[in-house]
Amino acid sequence: MIISAALSLFTLFVTGQIPPGMAHPISFKNETQIPVLLQVKSIFNGQLLRDRPYLIKPGETSPPIQIPGIKSVSISDAKSPRPLVQLPLPQSNEELQIAIVGTEKSMKLELRKPNN
Repeated sequence: MIISAALSLFTLFVTGQIPPGMAHPISFKNETQIPVLLQVKSIFNGQLLRDRPYLIKPGETSPPIQIPGIKSVSISDAKSPRPLVQLPLPQSNEELQIAIVGTEKSMKLELRKPNN
């Protein structure tokens, strides 16, 4: 399923159906004390797109995630499939860097300025 979503997304880019610059990268920094599993999903042209899940250890940053559409994120404790946070992501015309902060019981996301 992930391969077919990635292939569909690649096809949209190649055929020019997604204007350049429409899908801006988002990266996440884990500022918690536990490793987390992160997955970004989006709705684009009526289809659900899912980026691959990323294991992010404390202090590490995800690679830039770049999928089009209205995005949301699901964050789980790496040791348990139970989601800790499921939130929509802000729409932006520029790169976003988001920090994952808090504890397992009260985790939240905070916008950070990209390191350019």
